Amino acid sequence: SISLPRSSAKHKNLNRPSFVHVKNDQIIGQCRGGALFNSKSNNDNKNNQQELLPSSQPNSKKTSAVKSILTTTSILTIATLSFLHWDTLQTFFDREKFRTAIIQTLNNIASKGNKGLLLYAVGFMFWECCGLPTSVVETAAAMAFGFKGGLIGSFVGKTCGSLLAFTLGRTLLSTIVGERMEESDIFGLVERGVERHPIRSSLIVRYSPFPQLIKNFALSLTKPVTFPIFLLAISIHGLPFSLLWAALGNDSSMRLRASEVGEAMAPNLVLNSLLIFVTVFGFVVSPAITGWWLADLRKED
Repeated sequence: SISLPRSSAKHKNLNRPSFVHVKNDQIIGQCRGGALFNSKSNNDNKNNQQELLPSSQPNSKKTSAVKSILTTTSILTIATLSFLHWDTLQTFFDREKFRTAIIQTLNNIASKGNKGLLLYAVGFMFWECCGLPTSVVETAAAMAFGFKGGLIGSFVGKTCGSLLAFTLGRTLLSTIVGERMEESDIFGLVERGVERHPIRSSLIVRYSPFPQLIKNFALSLTKPVTFPIFLLAISIHGLPFSLLWAALGNDSSMRLRASEVGEAMAPNLVLNSLLIFVTVFGFVVSPAITGWWLADLRKED
């Protein structure tokens, strides 16, 4: 009765794989210089890599060929369009021609009434989203639509454009904008300042001499700046300038009409004083406040 379990255990052991023998065979093979199993696995890996290389090389060649074709086509297209429309492009480099072209375009839009005002606001939204200069456009809009229409269209379009850029920077363009901003040390300071004082830092960034594109997209990457905070910042920053440019455009329009009749208007001292103040603020006060704020953040770091 005792021998049966032993014989069964013996048979079970015979059916098990002999890992000890496999291990001993590996050691013996390595001692003989063969490296039996390691060399076999290495050869298999090399064969697999050699099989993969031919398939990956054609794909990379195709990708580079497609990129070169697209680049060449884009360059040729831009060169052709620039040659055909060179007279139109020259207006962007001449301030007077650019201003005249904007006034003519806005006059055509203003002739359509409220539909024209809505069309201007939508177009100005994309203009602001791209970070293009707004003061000339807002002034021309007031000359075409009047003070009230120019102010409403400019402020609504500018606000919606900033919100659109902020939304794109936080969603679809977050990866691209993040990679660009990480290359700048100033963005790290801005991000640190926003984390401590979101509202105050947002206002400083909006009034800073940074480009408009940076103001919108940089704040979109800072989590403490929510949509209500960003809306508050762009409203406090944008409304006074929209009022100023609308008043300037309306005043310029009135002076042009008076000159056509042969009349002369007295200088607008309030408007001229505000223009001087904005100039001094933009060239002196705003850079000084921004520099002091960044220097303070560096000291705290």
